[in-house]
Amino acid sequence: MTLDQARKRHAELVREIRMHDHAYYVEARPKISDREYDRLFQELLDLERQFPELVTPDSPSQRVGGQPLEGFRRIRHRVPMLSLEKVRPADHPTRAEEPDDALRKQRQDQNTLNELRSWDLNLRKQLRLDRLEYVMEPKVDGVSISVHYEKGRFVLGVTRGDGTTGDDITANLRTIRSIPLALQIQDPPAHLEVRGEAYMALKDFEALNRQLESAGEEPFPNARNATAGTLKLLDPRLVAQRPLRAVFYGIGHCEGIEFRTHAEVLQSLRRFGLPTQPEWWLCRDMDHLLEIYRREVVADYREEKDLRARLPYEIDGVVIKVNDMTLWPRIPAKARAPGYAIVHKPIHWIEPAETVLKAITVQVGRTGVLTPVAELEPVFVQGSTISRATLHNEDEIRRKDIRIGDTVVIRKAGMVIPEVVEVVKSKRPAGTRPFDLFEHVGGRCPACGGPIAREPVSTGEGQEVAWRCQNVAGCPAQKVRRLEFFTQRKALDIEGIGGIVAEKLIESGLVDEPLDLFELKTEDLARLNLGTEEAPRVFGEKNARKVREALERARTLPLGRWLFALGIPNVGEVTAHDIASFHEDLESVARSPLLQGVVRLEELAREAEAVNPHSRKNPPRTEAERRRRTEQYEALRQEAERIGRELIEAGFARPAARSGEGGFPACVTKVGPVAARSVLEFFASPAGKRVLQRLKTLKIHPRGARTAVSGGPLAGKTLVLTGTLSSWTREEASELIRQAGGHVAGSVSKNTDYVVAGESPGSKLDKARALGVPVLDEAAFRKLLVEAGVLKDSAQTTGQRYGGGSAQPELF
Repeated sequence: MTLDQARKRHAELVREIRMHDHAYYVEARPKISDREYDRLFQELLDLERQFPELVTPDSPSQRVGGQPLEGFRRIRHRVPMLSLEKVRPADHPTRAEEPDDALRKQRQDQNTLNELRSWDLNLRKQLRLDRLEYVMEPKVDGVSISVHYEKGRFVLGVTRGDGTTGDDITANLRTIRSIPLALQIQDPPAHLEVRGEAYMALKDFEALNRQLESAGEEPFPNARNATAGTLKLLDPRLVAQRPLRAVFYGIGHCEGIEFRTHAEVLQSLRRFGLPTQPEWWLCRDMDHLLEIYRREVVADYREEKDLRARLPYEIDGVVIKVNDMTLWPRIPAKARAPGYAIVHKPIHWIEPAETVLKAITVQVGRTGVLTPVAELEPVFVQGSTISRATLHNEDEIRRKDIRIGDTVVIRKAGMVIPEVVEVVKSKRPAGTRPFDLFEHVGGRCPACGGPIAREPVSTGEGQEVAWRCQNVAGCPAQKVRRLEFFTQRKALDIEGIGGIVAEKLIESGLVDEPLDLFELKTEDLARLNLGTEEAPRVFGEKNARKVREALERARTLPLGRWLFALGIPNVGEVTAHDIASFHEDLESVARSPLLQGVVRLEELAREAEAVNPHSRKNPPRTEAERRRRTEQYEALRQEAERIGRELIEAGFARPAARSGEGGFPACVTKVGPVAARSVLEFFASPAGKRVLQRLKTLKIHPRGARTAVSGGPLAGKTLVLTGTLSSWTREEASELIRQAGGHVAGSVSKNTDYVVAGESPGSKLDKARALGVPVLDEAAFRKLLVEAGVLKDSAQTTGQRYGGGSAQPELF
């Protein structure tokens, strides 16, 4: 193929891939299968590898993220990114005044809507107009961003920052596939700045949290926090792995293009190929707006039918803007908000809950991370009384400027987790001070008095740091959390150990580390005082016997459960079972050539990147240097190829859809390099070696899943569970699959072999059908388990599950 032919085909591929990206990420209507898309993308990569001169900054191949940044440079906005004023009526009916929830919500919203009428009246008086046209659109609960296009090409991405200056996050925003790298416009303007929100769709956020939890990492509290944390990452390659999306709603600085109305802006942005809100309304006046509001936004105050239920992302209100942009300069602005727009938050969406933050306490987690917690004046929020709420970390407190004594607004993230949304600064008492965690705890761990330090924390946020207690071996709080983790149902399932029991076991000195449980005498456990010296309350002989029975069962649990229970950093439930399915016992894991191969592959890729003779960022300076680097690169490539081949032959990896940069060999391993390194480092450490020796002394020898089943219909297969099974919990069904030699995945892809669908299946079933993945009902799933030899033919329920009364299938 000549260069001219390659250039022509490259342009066709770029155009086709952009079209499919738009259909998938913006329109949510994919036109081809994942397999067909991968084929097109691979052809593009092959062309660019053969003809490097075809690579341009706006090529779809450049979405994967470049090298880590040293830091974000600050960018001054040409047009300030202002916040919006909220509608806050002075008086709302209280629960005491109106006990009927539905009527109270309607009265609360009616008061707010009266405020909107007043706002409209004031605007019309200022402008001397009888009627004003408005646009009403959802307010996405995401992170504000500004994206600049020059002659239609994406050149700059910036955070809102303080409204005047933001961070340059161009490299991170380029990885978001819903943001086009080139506008779909024949004659693009010289400069167009578009403004919007980066966000995570709710289903993507839930999947990300499941992934983090399975890796033993801390999940994000809400989708906005996950989005903000991701955009703060300094490594765009990590950002590219997160399910970020964007939606655009406005413009900033423009050259060579003009808009007369806000409705025209929204229509134009969509025409340019930018994602916009799927629902927004042009209202001829305020009466028309309120009519649409009642019908489309609050939907007669039925939560399952209002606007939130129709959108794939979280929203925290609706934005109302004067449609005629020529009027905007004539409307007086507030200190940090424009006068032509306002935010309205339906009362029943947030159930206004203002309360006073009385104090901030600090908890110590299993890995020593210090987490601040808000102690509140009790307040009723969305169905329950709340007196405590997580503050996540010191950075979050500083971002929201939360201080002890503040009046704060409380809501439940995802309708479950209480969190502090914002501070009502107009009610801030005199003399409050910014919160400083180090100063607050006197520079010492509140549990043990040991030193603390700011360190990177494995929360899935890469560059995130938090305060951590350095007294790993002696901190009682860390010991308690490790004991609770070790005995939880997903780990060794030792019922009765947790909460106050774990605290008292550590406090009494009966247990210092989790494995001490196996040498604990029944009589000592029975005498454990859970109360005080003045009011003793013993654990009791019956409870002690139950714990002893659970400990005996735990001795025979499979290797995956034990690997997870050990609490190795970055090793969650799924990763632990994946490792266990390729190893016979803990000793083989500790010296695993498979894990060593995964780590070495990452090292080779990093070394190859540094010496790549074709590097555009670091080209050779002389011909001699080019020859030397070519030899080094080739040696590294051959070693990587050999290791990758060995991992693939062992079933621990599969070939990657495409090679790495410069054609460097790549494969997709069952376990990532971070988890592999964590496992090897743990067992090489003094603590890990003590665990192995202690287990030998206790005569506990966990066996890997592969030693139980070497063949059968599920061996080596990937299954996804959806819906509710009548015979097993999700955890029990997953355990059976693993014992049958299979792998349990959290999401459906073209690599899924079966989807097991119970009652009320979710979207996974739809995706399975779209991809042509075989779907098993419960009876078909049971039949395969019987054929695999892990379930008896008559298995209904003969035993009791360790944690309660639900049934467990009879196993061989």
